[in-house]
This record gives sequence, structure tokens and C-alpha cells, in this order.
Amino acid sequence: MKNKVAAHHDLIKKINRSLILEEIKTEKLISRAQIAKKLSLSKSTVSSIVEELLEKKLVIEMGEQSPVKGGGRPALMLGYNTDSAYGIGLDIDRVRILIIITNLVGKIIFKKKVKLTNQVEEIIGIVKESIKESAIPEEKILGMGIGVPGRANSEIVFRAKALNWTNLNLHEIFKPHFPFPTFINNDVNCAGLGEMWLDPSGIKNLLFIEIGQSIGSAVINEGNLVYGHDYQAGEIAYQISRSDFENGKFNLMGKPGVFESKISGIALAESGYSPEVLFQKYSHGEQQVISIVDSFVIELSVFIANATNLINPERVIIGGDVSESMDIVINQISELVTNLTPIKTEISLARLGGDAGALGAIAFMFKQIENQ
Repeated sequence: MKNKVAAHHDLIKKINRSLILEEIKTEKLISRAQIAKKLSLSKSTVSSIVEELLEKKLVIEMGEQSPVKGGGRPALMLGYNTDSAYGIGLDIDRVRILIIITNLVGKIIFKKKVKLTNQVEEIIGIVKESIKESAIPEEKILGMGIGVPGRANSEIVFRAKALNWTNLNLHEIFKPHFPFPTFINNDVNCAGLGEMWLDPSGIKNLLFIEIGQSIGSAVINEGNLVYGHDYQAGEIAYQISRSDFENGKFNLMGKPGVFESKISGIALAESGYSPEVLFQKYSHGEQQVISIVDSFVIELSVFIANATNLINPERVIIGGDVSESMDIVINQISELVTNLTPIKTEISLARLGGDAGALGAIAFMFKQIENQ
């Protein structure tokens, strides 16, 4: 019984901490008393949590509020500590690593892309060298987030075929080398988080679809990733239709999925053109590519409509290399989805390009730090 009460207390504290930090981020300058009033929390609860946030360097005291005429003692104002702490994000694939360092609101301070041979020791060296090049003191770095092309939880890479990694505890491997914690996630999950983090509209519920050489997705509900039973939510490559089944098409783990074989960059390249050239030719009305692109648009739109019915996202964001050439068809996709489902959602192309994964890895790390 005591354990249940303690667990409940910890959960309530995490929720309150998240609410308070979000209020400070949003308001720019706010006092403890104002936070307590706006969130209907006790002053002692707010003061206790604010002290923790001050210790973690997530919040700073910004000076006293100008005294109100006839009022009492001026309040000490709090602000989000955007520039006195930083985060590192890595986006790792088979042949290269992208490393980005930002402040607490995602402003890029340092960025570097390096060829990689997939050795963990090499990655450690790249991070150390990048910290030196950035001239940011290690003690000001809150942590590091890493996006990998495979199944992972916050500490362990269960399987990343492209990197030949299986059950690799990167969290523990990195621990002796850096004075800050490391957190791991799937690269597409990270890209989705990056798009959400730096979106000015403040979206919290979205479906992120990445279309590159392969395909994947991230589901974000109320600002949190949906992982599924064993961290395999979002594996849309294996989406299958009745006609696929009737035509003898099946999914096998480790092989390209049925849906992936229809809309991925590799699938489009079977036309003999790169996605960029393919969509260019389509925009010019060249007959030899119209049926290929129309099929792509229909397949993707039907999937988005069905996904919208299932999870009701505020927005569907399409990213990945192929998306960079999709301006010509995004309106068609939006119109078709509108006709396929009565449930409304906004559909847009990703804004962050190739930086999304590393930026989202930082966003994930900051979230983990906040919740500790």
C-alpha cells in the first residue's frame, strides 16, 4: 500500500513539474505566486518544484518585478534558462553521423556531419571532438540524445540492422566518457519530436511519416511518443491491404514491407528516375510518370485517411528525403484525404529537413531530464 501511495505521489509531482516548466517557457517571465494561481497549486508545491528546476539549471531567477504602487514586496521573477545550458543530439545512420548542439529552445549553436564506420568508440571520439570545437564547457551540457535506425528504448538499442547493433546498451557505454547522461530513441521518433518541438503553433498530437529509402512513422499523443508493446509502434512499412493479401503479398520481418514497396524512395526509383526528377516530370505533365505518381498519391492518401480515423492526429507531417520533392502533390494528398474521411486533420511537409532527427534527439533528452 505504501509503495502505491509513493508511486502516486511521484506521478503527481512529475505532472506538476511538467506543467510548471511549460508555464515558465510560455510566459517568459512569471513569479512563483502567479504560477500557483494559474495552475491552482499550493505555493509550497510550486516553491519546492521551482527549487528543483533551479538546481537542474532549467530555470533561472530573472530579478524582481517592478513594484506595484500601494502593493507589497515585489515578486522575484522566473525565466526559462535558454542560453546557460545546452543539449547534444546525434542522428546516426549506416554511413554518417550528424551532431548538433543547441540551447534549451533549439537554437543551433554547433552542427557537424561526419562519415562513420559504425564503431561506438569512433562515435565517442566524434562527440568529444565536437564539444571542443563548439567551445561549450562540458558542465553546461545537460545531456545527449541519440537517434538510431532501429528499435530502442531510452538506454538500449535492441536491434539496428543497418549498424549491425543488437542489444547494445549505449547509455552504459557512454556513461564513463561524459559527465552528462545519454538517452536513446528510434531515429524516426526523434524526427517527429523535432518537428513538434520547433513548430511555432505548439502542436501536441501528430503523426510523422518519414519517406526515404525506407519508410517509418512516429505517433505523438499529448506531446509524448507512443511506443507500443515492445517499441515497434509506427512500423508502417508492413501496412497491408485486402488486395495485397489476395495477390499473395505478405510481410516478412527483416524484408522490405508491402507498403514500403509501394511508396519508398527505392520503390519510386524503379521508375528509372530519382524522386526529384520524377515529381518534376509529373509537374510538367509528362505522360510516362503520371500513373506512377498518381499511384503514390493514392496509396499514401488512403493510408493517411485510415491512420487519421484510428488516432485522430492534429496534424500529419511528411518528412524524409522523398518529401523534399513533394510540393507538387501535397495539396492533392490533402484534398484526397479530406474526401476519404470525415475526420479533419492538417497535412504538411516537414520543415526541418535532415536536421530533424538530431534536433528531436535533443528534445527527447530534455524531456527525460525534466521528468527525472
